[in-house]
Amino acid sequence: MNLYGAQHHILVHSNTIDAEAHQHTFIQVTIALETDFKIEVQGEHICTSGIVLNSNVTHRLQGLGQPLVLLLIDSTSSIAAAFKHYMGKQAYANFPSELSLVMAEYIKKRLPQIHTAESYGLFFQELMTLFNLDYTPPAITDTRIEALIQHMKQCTDSEHSIRTYAEQFGLSSSRLSHLFKENTGISLSGYLVLHKLQKACYLIFEGLSITDAAMAAGFDTPSHFANTSKRLLGMTAKDIRKDSVFLQVSSLH
Repeated sequence: MNLYGAQHHILVHSNTIDAEAHQHTFIQVTIALETDFKIEVQGEHICTSGIVLNSNVTHRLQGLGQPLVLLLIDSTSSIAAAFKHYMGKQAYANFPSELSLVMAEYIKKRLPQIHTAESYGLFFQELMTLFNLDYTPPAITDTRIEALIQHMKQCTDSEHSIRTYAEQFGLSSSRLSHLFKENTGISLSGYLVLHKLQKACYLIFEGLSITDAAMAAGFDTPSHFANTSKRLLGMTAKDIRKDSVFLQVSSLH
């Protein structure tokens, strides 16, 4: 399993992804590298070679034993905005099989060659170009929300409570949460989940134990981290660590 942690997304390349029914605030893209996979979306059973899911859509991915690439994208990013435009008002959109095939061949050829943040950045940029997406930056108009996002991306501590951030900006927790939702379209609590998950993964591959990484990233308990990892990535923290390669492609610490 290869895992790449960027500022606005996590990319997972694995054949052990198997998640129970759940929903989250992220845009999720899944591409089959060999054969079609099965996914249940809001009670509908789908067999596909590639799919993008909107935020807060209940789904269950059954890809155990099949090589897949999973993208979890921060909904405040311009890339997420482009995928939302692609889906329109739908809960999900299947990619044409020809496009999925092109994606799969590109990923299989290029991913093994990536060993640096720079080479990953070029790979990801070319991948998004293949999707032929219309990039539209998120409409973040409040400078306090812009500052908060940058602060979280550069954080060095384990405290990630909304109350603490609200105090730093002289706001109440409810007001900060409202402004964040108004400017980004997602909840602040959901954004924090992705941030903490990336940071925990980064620390694990830096050599920290799962317990220490979970606590340093701001999870309440190691089991909270384990449950979050299983729910979002379709694998446990132990699965992530075992026979895995991690590349940190943005500054999270």
